[in-house]
Amino acid sequence: MDIISAKRNESDKFADYRSDYLFLLIGTNPLPNYVVYHLLAKPSSHIILIHTSKTDQIANNLITILNIPSERWTKIPVDESNSRNIYTKIIEYSKGKQKLGLNYTGGTKAMAVNAYKAVLDADKDSVFSYLDARSLELVIDKRDSSSKRIPVSLSVKPSIEELFSLHGYRIDNKREVFMPEICEVLANDLFVEFRKWCDDKLRSKDLGKILNKRELKNVILPVDPPFENLANFWKDCSTLEELAKKWKKDVENLAKWFDGNWLEDYALLAFQEVAEECKIHDHILGAKFNDDKFELDVAILRGYELFVVSCTTASKKHIVKEKLFEAYVRGQQLGGDEAKIGVVCFASETNPKASPERIRKDIEEEWHLENKFRVFGAEQIPNLSMYLKEWLTS
Repeated sequence: MDIISAKRNESDKFADYRSDYLFLLIGTNPLPNYVVYHLLAKPSSHIILIHTSKTDQIANNLITILNIPSERWTKIPVDESNSRNIYTKIIEYSKGKQKLGLNYTGGTKAMAVNAYKAVLDADKDSVFSYLDARSLELVIDKRDSSSKRIPVSLSVKPSIEELFSLHGYRIDNKREVFMPEICEVLANDLFVEFRKWCDDKLRSKDLGKILNKRELKNVILPVDPPFENLANFWKDCSTLEELAKKWKKDVENLAKWFDGNWLEDYALLAFQEVAEECKIHDHILGAKFNDDKFELDVAILRGYELFVVSCTTASKKHIVKEKLFEAYVRGQQLGGDEAKIGVVCFASETNPKASPERIRKDIEEEWHLENKFRVFGAEQIPNLSMYLKEWLTS
C-alpha cells in the first residue's frame, strides 16, 4: 500500500482518537472500515468485527486484505434485526475493557444504535466515530460537545486491486492504453467524422452490428480528407487486415477499438495528464472481473475516493443514460457512497434536448441524487483533461 500508514505515525491528527479495542460494524461496503482501520488502529489494537450472516465473508476479506494477525481480531456475529442480541453480544465482550472505540459507518441502523449503547455502557470514555461520505471527513462524535471533523482526503490510499479484493472480486482482464497518438488525433475534432466512417465501413447497413471477421479484413482504411493525419499511422497498409497484422492485433479487436474503445484509452490518458497535480495514485482500464460478468471502462483512485467513468461514442440520450447507470452500479459496488460517476460521450450542447447538462439533470431528478454525476460531451472531449481536473478537485 502506497501510504505512510496512520498506524505507524502516532503524532498525526488521528492519534488522540485511537483505541486499544476498535469495534467496526461490517456492512455491504467494506471500504469505510478499511479506511478507518488505517486511521484509528494502533499496531497493538484489537479489532472487533461486528457482522451478520450476510457480511461474514466481507469481514473475512477485510481481515485478509488488512493482514491482521489472528491474535488481534475477533468476529462477533449478530442478528441484524434483533436489538437485544446485538446489545448483549457486544456488552458481554466489552465488560472489563477500557479504551474502546466504535466506528459505526457500516452495518444497519439497529447495529449502530445498539453497538453505540453497548460500548458506551461498557466505557463512558469510549471514542465514537463515523466517515462522512460527502465531505470525506472522519467525524468524532463527542457526547458532551460539538462533533469534531477531521479531513481524511489523501490519508489512506488503497490500490485498485485491494478495492476489488475487499469485495471478493477477481480482476480477470484489463487493458493498457493502445496507440495514444491516434487517440489524441481522433479527440482533436476528428471524432465525429470518424464515428460516421465506423458506422459506414465497420458496421452492417441493416443490423448496425460490427461486420464479421471475413468482411472486416477487406475494409479499406481511410486516407482522404479529413483523415489525412490518420493516414500517417497506416504507413504502407491499405486494409484493416494489413494494419491488424502490422500492429499485432486481432482484426475484430482492432475494429472494436476503432469503433469506440479508443475513447476509453483517451479518457485514461486525460486522467494521466493531471494525475500528479490531482494526486491520482492508481487506475485501471477496460477491466473485466468475476469471470467476465462485469466490466469497468475507466476507474481511478484519489485517496480512497473512486472515480468511475463510462465511455460511449453515442450521442443519443437513452444510450448515454444507460452507460451512466452502468458506471453508477459499478461505482457503488466498488466505492460505495464516496464514489463519483462520469460518462464521456458524443452528446452535444447544440442539442438542447440531449445536451450533457440536460442528461445530467435528468439523471439526478430520476434517481434523486445530486452532485453525483458528470457528463462530458462533444465540446469537452478535445480538452478533456482540463474538465477532469475541475471534477477531481471540486
